[in-house]
Amino acid sequence: MFDILDNGAILLGKNFTIDGHFRRLFRVLTHFHSDHLNELDKSIKECASIIATPITLDAISVLGYTVPKHKRIDLEYGITLDVVNEKIRLEKADHIMGASQVVVNTDGIEIAYTGDFKNPGKGTPILNPDVLVIDATYGSPLHKRPYKEEAEMLFSDYIRDALIQGPVRIYAYYGKIQEAMRILRQFNVDAPFIVSGKIKDLTNVAIKHGIRIDNVFEEKSKEGREIMKDGWYISFHHVTNFKNRDKTATNFLLDGWVLKDFIRRVDQKSFIIGLSSHGDFDDTIYYIDNTTADIIVIDGSRSKFARDLFEFGRKYLPKKTFIVLPRSV
Repeated sequence: MFDILDNGAILLGKNFTIDGHFRRLFRVLTHFHSDHLNELDKSIKECASIIATPITLDAISVLGYTVPKHKRIDLEYGITLDVVNEKIRLEKADHIMGASQVVVNTDGIEIAYTGDFKNPGKGTPILNPDVLVIDATYGSPLHKRPYKEEAEMLFSDYIRDALIQGPVRIYAYYGKIQEAMRILRQFNVDAPFIVSGKIKDLTNVAIKHGIRIDNVFEEKSKEGREIMKDGWYISFHHVTNFKNRDKTATNFLLDGWVLKDFIRRVDQKSFIIGLSSHGDFDDTIYYIDNTTADIIVIDGSRSKFARDLFEFGRKYLPKKTFIVLPRSV
């Protein structure tokens, strides 16, 4: 009915493998971060169809995965798909654009997987299945962010202040970059955005699907070059380029593992900011405490803190049954 494999595959029901490869009819993607795309090429070959939100399916195409049209199932939030005597639907997860939770009904039993999430009960609906499989990325009681309610406002204020000094460069993972763009526009930071490569293409996916990101220019375009000469702009780069940052600009690395303090100085022109796409430990416990699910399965395939969450839950939430999978954890 449910299992989690060492390769990160979440098996729900008889026909679905989620965020990891297993030879089943359907591979489901909760979102397009690399640790949830494990062995996707195998799944494209061996599974009958790939199921995800339209944004996620468009994004993986940018990232180099080719899903044949006849294997692509675009599933919007809240729509139930009946397949092979089972039902599946996707519900929103507040993480990156297009992220989803997965709900499978099999033999009258409802099983759900949260995927990565934040803001449970607000941006992320709390599901009420019979069995809940939950992410444990921030599974230790030490993983708490005292500033999380103000994080988006603080981030925007730091960027706005840095623009007074000149260009700003922001480094983050794909998806989080587009989330950072959305936040900055929401808080009325209106400096032009400079992008290139896959960041440009993923930003176009976001705009196509209605995410409010505007005033975006390609780095090598005529407009982009003129804006960069003026020196008032924000450029976006993949996190792996932070080590090669240009210290003539103010650099910000977005890192969810900055927990105690919201911002940390690296050098005269570089900072790490604790803007996370994940909920912290308190968010995880809040989800568990507020779901009616009696059985909580903790995903240990992507987190070394699954046992911490298990021990805490067993001690402080005794009315629920906790299980850690894979069995090797």
